[in-house]
Amino acid sequence: MTDLQLTLVRHGATEWNEGGRWQGVTDNPLGDRGERQSRRLARRLRNQVFDQVDSSDLQRAVQTAQLALPGQGITLDPRLREIHFGVFEGLTVDEMTVHPAFQEWQSDPWRVAPPGGESLAEVAARMRDWAEDLDQASVIAFTHSVAIRALLCDLFGWPLLPQPGYPVPFAHRVGHTSLSMVRRHSGHWTIHTLGDGAHLEVQGSG
Repeated sequence: MTDLQLTLVRHGATEWNEGGRWQGVTDNPLGDRGERQSRRLARRLRNQVFDQVDSSDLQRAVQTAQLALPGQGITLDPRLREIHFGVFEGLTVDEMTVHPAFQEWQSDPWRVAPPGGESLAEVAARMRDWAEDLDQASVIAFTHSVAIRALLCDLFGWPLLPQPGYPVPFAHRVGHTSLSMVRRHSGHWTIHTLGDGAHLEVQGSG
């Protein structure tokens, strides 16, 4: 198995992100802020070389990839999509919490899928399947917040930690256009960077 350096990028912000709506597989474009974030990321990546550029096929991820790495060939892979939130697509957290299906989903979101959607374990499985297929030395992938953290929990056995007011039980957040970098050597995975958004901090909050 080829040694691998894998950079995972969360897409730039959309209008639904700004409004606190959970979009999942709803195919929203970048908002103005997301475009600015992606251009700042382009300046950070301009001297880096990647053997392979992959992206979720949802347009907010594709647009981020195109703005961050202009002129690069991009391979679209639906395994990199965000979690399907099912009946919770488009809702705010307040709207989710009064939905009849919310408590059952929250009882075990790793194994229990929202009606019409996916469990976190299903997201992790397709992300892991994609990652294990990689055979290039340096890969960058434009994907989504829950998808990134589900993969990392699966790779490293991180515990699920319920967060007050936040329906996905991950202790860490990854901001828009942030970079998380992992390496695979002789089949063993290590993490080197999580949610690095220095390109936004230096040039403004976006």
